[in-house]
Amino acid sequence: MRFVFSPTYRVDIGVHVFPTQKYYLVHDKLKNEGIITVNNVLVPEKPSSNELLKIIEQEYLDDLLKQRLTARTLPSEMPVNEAIISAQILFCGGSYLAAKLAKNCGACFHIGGGFHHAFQSHAEGFCYLNDVVFAAAMMLEQGVDKIAVVDCDLHQGNGTAKFFENEKRVFTFSIHQEQLYPQKEKSDIDIGLDIGTGDDEYLQKLGTALDIVYNDFQPNLVIYVAGADPYMLDQLGSLRLTLEGLKKRDELVVKRARARGISIISVLAGGYAEDINDTVEIHCNTARVMAETFPE
Repeated sequence: MRFVFSPTYRVDIGVHVFPTQKYYLVHDKLKNEGIITVNNVLVPEKPSSNELLKIIEQEYLDDLLKQRLTARTLPSEMPVNEAIISAQILFCGGSYLAAKLAKNCGACFHIGGGFHHAFQSHAEGFCYLNDVVFAAAMMLEQGVDKIAVVDCDLHQGNGTAKFFENEKRVFTFSIHQEQLYPQKEKSDIDIGLDIGTGDDEYLQKLGTALDIVYNDFQPNLVIYVAGADPYMLDQLGSLRLTLEGLKKRDELVVKRARARGISIISVLAGGYAEDINDTVEIHCNTARVMAETFPE
């Protein structure tokens, strides 16, 4: 089990619902618990422009590197500045590093990433660059030929679904609140949940879908988008999962992967609880489940 983290993930985005301080709060909590040590955490490097062009168009990359306010960058709903864009470039490197580490040791927890709304041609939904897509695309080049994205964020991973819609080596699965942002794309499996869906229904539907993903597709790498926002006290959603229900979600995804010998990484994605400590605890629970399932 390994971890990927950079102190530069936290950037000042002003008054915003997205809590960038959660990255260091998760890191510090796991370090204080002894789950993260100096020996099991690695710092990522930024991808090159040529590498980023594997997932975005040249015009859009130019806009990002020059921090231009255009129709391609404005849909991010984030400030268009160098620090934020630089951090999201680094998130791509972080998720790719996590995937490489997982192939060697079985599992890696990325304390960052999950920006699954970004498209090849434009930003969307707090996301400039889709690190999930970047990690998968780079691993395909490394010869990993069956990758599954298990997206359990509150919102559908629309950018990921669109990018891989014709790529048979990548299986996309998203379980999300249906009547909510974004405009939906077509994943290989989409489960749109009604407002008020709680633990029992969520876990039953997730378990059924995982049987298809793990048993039928048989991936050799899973990218788990472990959003904290299906939580019942999240400010942006209307699902009703409890802290315990979200931990059981993690156990379903992670333990079934381990039982089948599938390498897995986890990325944080969203989380907008009224109390940031709830968001941090949800993310830490994912890390705890992974550390228990893939001990040193």
